[in-house]
Amino acid sequence: MTQNDQQLGKSIHAISVGDTFSVTESFKERDVLLYMGVTGDSNPAYLKQAQKREMDTVLPPIALMGVITRTVSMNFPGPGSRLVEMNMNVSKPIPHNSTISFDFEVIRVEELKQFITIHVIGYHTNQSNSERVLDVMLTVLPPEENLDGMTNKIDAGVFQRISGGETLDY
Repeated sequence: MTQNDQQLGKSIHAISVGDTFSVTESFKERDVLLYMGVTGDSNPAYLKQAQKREMDTVLPPIALMGVITRTVSMNFPGPGSRLVEMNMNVSKPIPHNSTISFDFEVIRVEELKQFITIHVIGYHTNQSNSERVLDVMLTVLPPEENLDGMTNKIDAGVFQRISGGETLDY
């Protein structure tokens, strides 16, 4: 199946400031061990056996990033989107066996440059009250609109070749 055969996510013209999406994810010990096995990262802060108390173990930040990138790629804006920048602040340690609710909100749509800015807030939800533990700013390129069948709306006579200077050989 090619990318053209599958459904693409929302294009920039279908996205507005204020659009939201939420997802909740539970992080179990198994998830941490899988992460450590794939990356080879054996930071003792991630291991129960290396810590005196379970609350001293923390989730690897890449596990949180994985939920965020998956949500951008698969749901909001969806397939065909590209995450080009991420700035993440984990404000409090997040222990193993935590449930985190991720709230995504579009805060900027830049149609000319074809990107959107999404603010993500993460709440630790398996306590009696929800505690904010994560703030993330994302720059995302939504999927491009399919131009098939729109050739009558495109005037190729206005396109010009602009010199880009020297080419680089890799």
